[in-house]
Amino acid sequence: MSIAFVETMSSVAAKDLRSEPRKALRVAAAVVPVSATAIQATTTNVSVHGVDLISDTDLRPATRCEVVFSLPLGSQMRPVQLQACVVRSTPGPDSFSLGLVFFGMPHRTKELLESFVCS
Repeated sequence: MSIAFVETMSSVAAKDLRSEPRKALRVAAAVVPVSATAIQATTTNVSVHGVDLISDTDLRPATRCEVVFSLPLGSQMRPVQLQACVVRSTPGPDSFSLGLVFFGMPHRTKELLESFVCS
């Protein structure tokens, strides 16, 4: 990944965090960094363009990964699997708060996220 890509994604993510609706969501998530082992996490909130997570494992900003979690839509849990980039990692007393921005999202997945966030 080029430095320009990381800077661009970080700039977009910072803007989205301030202007885009987010919805609280606490579900289990798996984060799989490129060429690494999956880590377990818990989502705290989600928007159409990103997700905040809590994890015992730190991931450095600019780490590309896949994130998998489920959205409660109606009476069903709908799994989503997205490509993402870590834009923030903040240490806490017992865990790390991670901010991820999505990229390369399929249109159907974007519709699912919009349905959840706007409901």
